[in-house]
Amino acid sequence: MILVSDFLDKERMKKILNLISISMAAIFLNACSVEQSVDGGDGLRGLMAVEVLTDGALADDHIHTARFIVFDDASVFPSVDINKMMTLENDDRDAKEFRTTLKVHCNPDKMLVVILNEPATLTGFLETVTAPGDLETVTYLMAEIFNENHTATLTKGIPMTAASYNISVTEENDTESKAARVEMEVKRAVARVELWLRTELPFQSEVGRSTAVTLLKSHDEGCLMAPDATRNFGYMQTVDAPDKEVSWSYTDTDPLKLADTLQFVCAFYTPERTCSAPGDADKLILDIRGIGTSDGTRNAVSTLSSFSTGGGPSQYITEIRRNNVYRISGVVRKQMVEFEQKVVPWTEVGQGVIIDPQYFLTVTRDNLYLPDDGNKTSITATTNYDRIDDDRGFPSGICLGETKYYDKTGQPEEDTQSSLYGWLSVTLGGVAGELVQEIEFSVSGTLNENEKGCYATAEVKAGNLIKLIKVKR
Repeated sequence: MILVSDFLDKERMKKILNLISISMAAIFLNACSVEQSVDGGDGLRGLMAVEVLTDGALADDHIHTARFIVFDDASVFPSVDINKMMTLENDDRDAKEFRTTLKVHCNPDKMLVVILNEPATLTGFLETVTAPGDLETVTYLMAEIFNENHTATLTKGIPMTAASYNISVTEENDTESKAARVEMEVKRAVARVELWLRTELPFQSEVGRSTAVTLLKSHDEGCLMAPDATRNFGYMQTVDAPDKEVSWSYTDTDPLKLADTLQFVCAFYTPERTCSAPGDADKLILDIRGIGTSDGTRNAVSTLSSFSTGGGPSQYITEIRRNNVYRISGVVRKQMVEFEQKVVPWTEVGQGVIIDPQYFLTVTRDNLYLPDDGNKTSITATTNYDRIDDDRGFPSGICLGETKYYDKTGQPEEDTQSSLYGWLSVTLGGVAGELVQEIEFSVSGTLNENEKGCYATAEVKAGNLIKLIKVKR
């Protein structure tokens, strides 16, 4: 038998349970709502217009890929808003700047990280980044980016990175014309060490097949992101006993006759790091062997310890910094080889000759990318060399010199029957002797996948001035 009092107790219990269920549902829904607002969910979005400056992209650092990572609440509890990678088309890879527009969540404390030409081995990790701190210790291997001599890139270009802070995007940034503007100048993840030589006439000297240059105390890995002390972000790596040695040898049949103006000989890439050990124990060293002279073979060694910047006095260096060019200029004299060391902007990379005070030779571009059969483009060359030098065989105005071919590893190609030889045509648009010339470059022939990345160098000349135009496929 069921008592009335029992029935009332049961009804009372049902009401209580119903109230508890409703309360729990409300709490659950509220929790979901809070979770969505933290993650961004379907919240308000705005546009971020990003302009990336590469400070002069060259053949070795054409832009192949670009990754954009945007963090919200970056200065407190950062979370990823977007993380996307784009691949640039062939025609855009030699751009010195490029723009893109990102659709992001509105937030007053955003951080943007740009990574260009990321090594393929890092892609998996970069796709899983959750906070800026994840990027601080990411390292790359030189072998993934450069040939075994560290003198040229492989197929994907030099990694470049940048970070921008304190970006605010609001709902008012809802059109491209009103987008939040962010301008970023990326830095290459490596430094470049260059050797230039000249002679003190009438002393005769040359670089030939017996000439070899070795960079000692380099390293085989580096940090992907640039350190930023003001943000307490990243670090400058220290290598206790750097022992990586990479070498370059002159392979052309004809020797490079040294003149009284500096001529580019070779260059190496090296990771950013400290170099402050006592007694220059961790300083980079250039060991040069086999310079031919009228007095016999000459050897020389230069320790990279003191550099001048912008014409100022030399200063002792304690770091090899990314995106810097450490230029060693040597003068081969009868008694010795004397060196001068300077740090110069990356935009000065790639020129064949330093221009003397009296005459000049300029070109609008010295690095071209023409990957496919039938591709063509033009540059303009200008000079004031308006005299004929019969003694040295120099005509007036602009003329063309040799065209040389190389495979993708930088090894010269001399087999005239090879598909890597003879694919470039270079022609002057005007008549001989003109001081301003339009020069056309066109390519013919199809390459297979293993041959892509090869290149040619074409000489544009005026007197003893030479510009090397690099054409990559």
